[in-house]
This record gives sequence, C-alpha cells and structure tokens, in this order.
Amino acid sequence: MGMTLGFIEVTPERLDGVMGDSEQAEELYDELSDDETVRDAFIEKAWDGIQYLLDEAGVGVELRMDGDPIEHDGDEFNGFPPEVVKSIAESLNAAPFERLAEHYDPADMMARGIYPRIWDTHPAEELEYLSENYAKLREFFDAVARTGNAALGCFSF
Repeated sequence: MGMTLGFIEVTPERLDGVMGDSEQAEELYDELSDDETVRDAFIEKAWDGIQYLLDEAGVGVELRMDGDPIEHDGDEFNGFPPEVVKSIAESLNAAPFERLAEHYDPADMMARGIYPRIWDTHPAEELEYLSENYAKLREFFDAVARTGNAALGCFSF
C-alpha cells in the first residue's frame, strides 16, 4: 500500500478526547473514515510531492508536523485544533496550485528521493496527480476552518 496521508474533520471535543491515546485516535479515525457524511481529505501518496511544492514555494505548512502528535504504535496520528486548521487553510488559500506548479521539478524531486519516486515517469500526469490532491487538501482545510472544527490526521506506513 505504501505511505499515505489523510485527514478527517472532528469536533474540538472529540479531538481532545483522543489526544494522548493512540488507540482511541485510531478507532475514531477508522470509524469516521467509513462514514460517508464526514468530511475528509485522503491525499494518498501525493503528500511528499505536495510538501516539496509547498516548501519550494515558501508556503509555511508542514502537512505531517503542524498538528499535535498523538503517541502511536504503527500509524502516526496528529491532532489539528481549530486555530491550526484555520492557519493552514489561510496559508493554502493564499497559495493557488499554479504558484506551486512553478516549482515542479521532476529531476530534483527524484534526486531528493521525494516519495513515491515517480515524478520523471510521466511528469505531466504526475503534476495533475499533485494538482488534484492539493485541491482536495485546500477544500478540506477551508471547509473545516469555516465550521470551526478540528482535524485528525493519519500518516500510514
């Protein structure tokens, strides 16, 4: 399956209830991931490519690190309280994909080992893959910020 990253919307209260307990975080993430009415953003294996573009464009968002880590066994979970969600949404909304795409450099991404190391196979298709997943990410954080809710992130490897 590989390394993937996803986010789900949770209330601040539900997030507080799982902070510090990885088993509860995993149970909540799994439960809500199966619920089609819950807002989510599963950006698959695009996370590292998106992070590369964010870094190169000078956008101060760390997809795996901006949240508060929850102790874990196996998968990594991060809690994103409402104020962090809002900050990420503002940063992503200020960075349209066209701005990020200017920094797309398949050769550099391959040289740096940016996961999943596919960037020079079909560069135009891979850029589209990043664009689609970045759109999911922006829409998710924007919508969650507007509700005042929190997010739970899961990095699966």
